[in-house]
Amino acid sequence: MASCLTPKSDGIEKDGARPGIGGGLVVEYYFHTNYGLVTGFMLTTQGGNLLYNDSISISSGKSTSVMVGKGESVAFNVSYMTIPVSLKLKTNEMGYFTYYAQLGLNQLINIGSKGTSTDKELNKDNVAKEINTFNMSYFFGGGVEYNIGGQTSIFAGIFYNNGFVDVLSNNDHKAVLNYLTFRVGVLF
Repeated sequence: MASCLTPKSDGIEKDGARPGIGGGLVVEYYFHTNYGLVTGFMLTTQGGNLLYNDSISISSGKSTSVMVGKGESVAFNVSYMTIPVSLKLKTNEMGYFTYYAQLGLNQLINIGSKGTSTDKELNKDNVAKEINTFNMSYFFGGGVEYNIGGQTSIFAGIFYNNGFVDVLSNNDHKAVLNYLTFRVGVLF
């Protein structure tokens, strides 16, 4: 997973992507042979780097606030509990392969936030007050499933997630979370 924070206001700039990881359980319910609803429960870690054009006070866990200087960057790592809901469209099996496309919404709940600044004022500090509790994104993508026997398949896919809810709790700055995920797993 590669994620970035995309600014939607003046005073901050995107300053690079962050790697992430996630995992969880997914349930598929097929209401037709090739069409299904997919939901589940996942835990993910993602984030991004933001460059601040002016000095800013950031709330941290160890003190009331830390001053991050003008031109400094903050790397945010956010842990989310994610509840995806999507529509899955898949082909009939061709040989042992099935191809699929998926479109849906992710509801994300912040369960932990850490920040590290380039000036070392923040060093993996708790910045939960800087990140909103709830987030939401839409996603689309597709992949392939390979039947390894009976109802069991392994799968791989690539998905783009586009955030549309402000991640930052600061009223002066707004940013959304966008990320690209590579999914692999077993269906049984």
